[in-house]
Amino acid sequence: MDKNYFYQLGARRTEVERTLRYLEKERRTVECNTEWANRVAFQSRMNLLYRLTDSFRNEIGRIDDALERGDPGRYGLCLSCHEPIEVERLQVTSETQFCIDCQPAAKGSQSAEPSIL
Repeated sequence: MDKNYFYQLGARRTEVERTLRYLEKERRTVECNTEWANRVAFQSRMNLLYRLTDSFRNEIGRIDDALERGDPGRYGLCLSCHEPIEVERLQVTSETQFCIDCQPAAKGSQSAEPSIL
C-alpha cells in the first residue's frame, strides 16, 4: 500500500482538530450572543454545531484507530481479510478499516464506518 495515504491520514487528523477548535469557538460565540430574535433559530444553530462536533470527533476516533494499527506498511489492509483495501476507497475515506467485500459483514459492528464505494 502506498505510504502516502498513511501520512495523509495524519494530515487529515490535524485538519479535523483545527475544525473542532473552530466549532468550539463558534459554539461559545453563539452561547454568548444574547440577542437572538428567535429561540428556535438559536436551538437550531446549537444542534447543528453539536452534530458537526460529534461527527468530527467520530472521524478522529476512526483516524486514531487506523493510525494505531501500526506502521505505514500495515495501513490499508482490511481488518477482516487482511487483503489491501481498494485505493479508490482509501482516497474517499482514508480511515476506512474494511475492503468493499468485507464492509457489509462488518457494518453491524462498525456503525461509525461510512459505507462508501
